[in-house]
Amino acid sequence: MIVETAVGKNFVRLHVSNSILICHGFPYERGSVIEKSYSALAQLMSEFMPTLIFDFSGCGNSRGFFSFYAWVEDLKRIAMKFKSVSIVGYSMGGLVALKASPELKNLEKLVLISTPLPEIIDGDRLKAMYEHAKNIMRIGDYREFMAEMTKLKEEDILEKAGNIVAPKLVVHGTKDEIVPFKCGEEIYKALKEPKSFLKVIDGDHFLRRNERVIKYVLEWIKGELSGEIEIKA
Repeated sequence: MIVETAVGKNFVRLHVSNSILICHGFPYERGSVIEKSYSALAQLMSEFMPTLIFDFSGCGNSRGFFSFYAWVEDLKRIAMKFKSVSIVGYSMGGLVALKASPELKNLEKLVLISTPLPEIIDGDRLKAMYEHAKNIMRIGDYREFMAEMTKLKEEDILEKAGNIVAPKLVVHGTKDEIVPFKCGEEIYKALKEPKSFLKVIDGDHFLRRNERVIKYVLEWIKGELSGEIEIKA
């Protein structure tokens, strides 16, 4: 990726070949990722490798409207600007990464944190997500939202995820109150080697705020950890 900007009175062009891409989840509050804990997370990871955070369509400083499939296209479009990428996906951003990754030939490593499966996005949960989302981001009407989530559930995302050849890390908290721990277990089971699982005992949904968890994720990205690991939140 080439980024052009100004530093003081000087024009500069930055060339970045390899990067970590951080995918945010379904927003819980207004604002861009730069105003949330994702920016601090990116700063930490950038000490190892250039790290990019961005708002998905319909969110924060980005244009457009929310759509799961638009989010998938967002990720693929950005990822293909690099020679190689490692992707860290949180919650819905993890599901987007899981969907997009089989098509990314330049994927080096994939980290899925607190990632849901489509089947849990149903009934009252679906309605609650929409009612919350329409107040904090740009989104179409409920019928469009429901139709897209129904289509998503009809896809066999886990079967296609078996085609991801890059090393994969699944991270999930045993006391995740939003996405059941079982989702992490099922995703891990569906993935093929090389893969690792970080089980966070008593961990909640917001593991991106847990410095100990992030430390382990970084160690895995650096190649210093592998296999099935258990830590306390």
